[in-house]
Amino acid sequence: MEEALAFRSKELQKTQHQLETLFDISRQVSAKDSLPEVVHFVQEIGQKIFPESEMLFFLLDGEKQRFLDLGECNFSMVEPLERGIQELEQSGLISDFVQYLQNIKEPQIISSEYSNDIPAFLRLLSKNYPSWFGFPISTPHQCIGCFLLGSTISQEYSREDLHFFHSLFSQIAGDIDHLVRHETEINNLRQEVAERISYGEIIGKSDEMQKIYELIDLVSGSDATVLIAGENGTGKELVAQAIHRESHRGGGPFIVANCSAYSPALLESELFGHEKGAFTGAIKRKKGRIERAKSGTLFLDEIGDIAPATQVLLLRFLQDHCFERVGGEQTLEADVRVLAASNLDLYKAVEAGRFRDDLYYRLNVITIDMPPLRDRKEDISMLCKHFLEKYSLKEGKQIQSFSSSAMQALLDHDWPGNVRQLENAISHAVILAQGAVVEGRHLPQFLKQVTEEPPSTSLAENERRLILAVLQECSWNKHEAARQLQISRSTLYSKIRRYNLMKTTTFV
Repeated sequence: MEEALAFRSKELQKTQHQLETLFDISRQVSAKDSLPEVVHFVQEIGQKIFPESEMLFFLLDGEKQRFLDLGECNFSMVEPLERGIQELEQSGLISDFVQYLQNIKEPQIISSEYSNDIPAFLRLLSKNYPSWFGFPISTPHQCIGCFLLGSTISQEYSREDLHFFHSLFSQIAGDIDHLVRHETEINNLRQEVAERISYGEIIGKSDEMQKIYELIDLVSGSDATVLIAGENGTGKELVAQAIHRESHRGGGPFIVANCSAYSPALLESELFGHEKGAFTGAIKRKKGRIERAKSGTLFLDEIGDIAPATQVLLLRFLQDHCFERVGGEQTLEADVRVLAASNLDLYKAVEAGRFRDDLYYRLNVITIDMPPLRDRKEDISMLCKHFLEKYSLKEGKQIQSFSSSAMQALLDHDWPGNVRQLENAISHAVILAQGAVVEGRHLPQFLKQVTEEPPSTSLAENERRLILAVLQECSWNKHEAARQLQISRSTLYSKIRRYNLMKTTTFV
């Protein structure tokens, strides 16, 4: 009798100690600010109890449709999880696993002792472990994931240890669910705002392009005149088209006038139109581009090349939207928004007396400065992929990617002709390429000459730049990046850590 009481007393003390431990763990978990912190904390507890083991946290995202990428956790945590997810994807069982967790009603502990009657996805995940156990992670309302502990050596798990882990996750499931929802919301916002990868036909996700996209959003709701400045080939007309398309005038015409393409007399006629007989060859009345842009947008490209006499006429139109055709006396009015672009520094042109200051200030209500491609090199891989798809389709070819040397040459070039020059280079390469990959020999001669020169950076720096480019091209899908680089994912993770690469890393 006394022995039974002593044993019962010892069991109660052990239970009380476990409850105190669980309470302390729950309190510490509640103080964590991020999901990786919680995962690391639980992993440390598990490693103390089962040193020769791996822990896999299969956590569903906020919509409960897919598993979260825990890429910010340490390598010992991420590697087995990534390996497991990859095996599930290759076997086609990952959707069964997600559906199982979505529909589970009574979560139970499953271990290697009862491995005969388990789902196929769990049999696949546990096949590499001599001993293992796992269970769904559930809140009172729903299942939010699954925990699997696999031992690399054969061992038995006591009933108390299994109960402890199950109770632990019951205690912290609410905290995990809260952090998952919070991080899902943050990721959704980042995708919608901070990581916008395109705007219409404008391609790029660099910080410089995010600012351009924000400006387009802001000015599209106004009728203010916008001056778009930047070097040739940076995409000024694409920005003008995006502003027009997003504005209330998007259903109206978008008319382009290239001011550098006409003589002063002909430009005046092109903009304002002319009456019959206004000059030799004017055999009938002609509407100018201002009239044709009625209720829409007029885009004046290379406005810095306008002659002084035409500047006066344009200034008047910007002031009151009134004008006369060449050779005409009737004053006409047109409801037109004007967008202008120049590759020249108009302020310097004003100082030099080549451009009217009053016209400059009329045009320069809002300025959008387009960055040259050399200042946003992190966008090059994305632009290359876009142009590769475009010209492969045009040429009827099935070209899938660039070789490492070709991509390196494209990344290293400074592109004085900017995006237009890059597009022409890709078009050139697609025409010459015969297989599924663009090689260095398919690139234009000016890029081949660069690749033949001694490298200006170390081998490690070249490797860093190439890995970063491929990761960004694959939207940081590490499985796809490793496939393109022809290395294992464990090697890729090792190099990511070595070069301290993150999603916010840029080229230097």
